Amino acid sequence: MFGALLRHAQLMATRRPNFFARATPLPRPWPSLEAPINVACGAHRGKKCLNTNRSASKRFIVRGSGSIKRGKAGRSHNTGHKGQKRLNRLATSAPIRGKKIEQRMRRLIGA
Repeated sequence: MFGALLRHAQLMATRRPNFFARATPLPRPWPSLEAPINVACGAHRGKKCLNTNRSASKRFIVRGSGSIKRGKAGRSHNTGHKGQKRLNRLATSAPIRGKKIEQRMRRLIGA
């Protein structure tokens, strides 16, 4: 095995260089390695960037009016003893009412 590799290396070393090889390399298809400017989060304006909190983005949704919608607790299990009216009430969504809490949720979900 090693002898075959050695013979192949010697053969490659004795060959002439390719006549059709490019003198200058083609431009790279990928962007340069410089740090990109993240315009979406405002880092170029000196603001801090926060990644979207994935668990919060699955629990809270921004409505068309701009308010944040949340689900109610208590409907996932142990519903046998709960009345139907109560379960229907728990199935509906509710807004986040506190101003500071809403600001914190907006920062978490990136809205």
